[in-house]
Amino acid sequence: MVDKMKAASNGLKLTIRNFRAIRDQTLEIAPITVIYGGNGTGKSSVLYALLTLRNIMLNPNQPVDAFFGYGFLGLGNFKAVVFDHNDQNQIALGVEFQGVDYTVSIGQNSGEFSLKAEGLTVNLSVAFPYPANAYEERHWEKFKIVWNGFVAQVEPVEPIAELLSQAQELASHLNKPAEILRAIDIVPLRRGFTKPNYGVVSVSPAPFTEDEVATLLATDRYLEGKVGVYLERILGLDFRARPQLGTTIFSLDVVDRKTGTTCELVNEGFGANQLVFLLTKALRQNVSLVGIEEPEIHLHPSAQRKLAQELVRLKSEESRHFIITTHSEVFVTALLAEVARGNLKPNEIACYLATKSGKEVKFERQQVDEHGGVEEGLRSFVESELEDLKVFLGLE
Repeated sequence: MVDKMKAASNGLKLTIRNFRAIRDQTLEIAPITVIYGGNGTGKSSVLYALLTLRNIMLNPNQPVDAFFGYGFLGLGNFKAVVFDHNDQNQIALGVEFQGVDYTVSIGQNSGEFSLKAEGLTVNLSVAFPYPANAYEERHWEKFKIVWNGFVAQVEPVEPIAELLSQAQELASHLNKPAEILRAIDIVPLRRGFTKPNYGVVSVSPAPFTEDEVATLLATDRYLEGKVGVYLERILGLDFRARPQLGTTIFSLDVVDRKTGTTCELVNEGFGANQLVFLLTKALRQNVSLVGIEEPEIHLHPSAQRKLAQELVRLKSEESRHFIITTHSEVFVTALLAEVARGNLKPNEIACYLATKSGKEVKFERQQVDEHGGVEEGLRSFVESELEDLKVFLGLE
């Protein structure tokens, strides 16, 4: 039964309806998904849709408007976020994984959770705030399924050992989309460290403040070590979180491997600074899907290329999926070069061109071949370059 569902769809899909400028789009999410296009074409909305879903998963017992606050950014109330500001419509956000489709639809004060698999459909209507105390019950083949919108409990109709084992496997599979949503993290544009010293603070399930991210580095030496390894390969810098003896204060320092010079991270330059923040978020435990807004900010083109290479490595070594929004042709071509080198398979990268027509955003997938070539080329970048070439060649 579970094998049938896996055969239906092995990959991860994200569906977004009536969210900001996205009216109705479905994106296939590869291990590395890259979205590029002009300003205001809805690239970041894909990441914010995932954050909204995660907010609902982590705490449904709050008003709908609270789901659009992400710690580093607040989008406003429901009417500000729904497509075309039509508050009579519902926003629908969902993920599909291996034949299991999980969708949350929300209006101004109410919503509906939906779980679909082969031969199974469960819908649960709720009012927000929702304390997760309601449930729907379904009998499906030889099992009874009880679902509260977040967790499916599966019991066999007969207490037979084989059915008990199948029920456990089925519950794990039905709950996988919700598990993926809980394991999302986002690296926003506003990132980095602004102080030479920090004190240990409590860390929330969604750490976005610089003090929380710094605390992760100071309290987890294994995470600190991984960040140091990746940073050294990208910029040639060693990283350390150094405690001040006898206190709860610590500093974030980097060492230049060529000269041995040590300085505080805040004094090193913002390229290294934001990279430490990015790597910490991408490498921390219990994260499987990482969204990154413009990883190229404040990085020289050579560093952008190395970062692209290390994200490919991180995908394999740490089993991460990435959804990346970017304006950098250098960064995108560096990822495509990894395909040409054989370090990334064509089906492990999904490239989307974001365009906007009137009020509506569209995402057009551009297929990648085994040589790193992109169907129709990197159109959003090439069109701008052609304008400049026409001027230089006197063709205007």
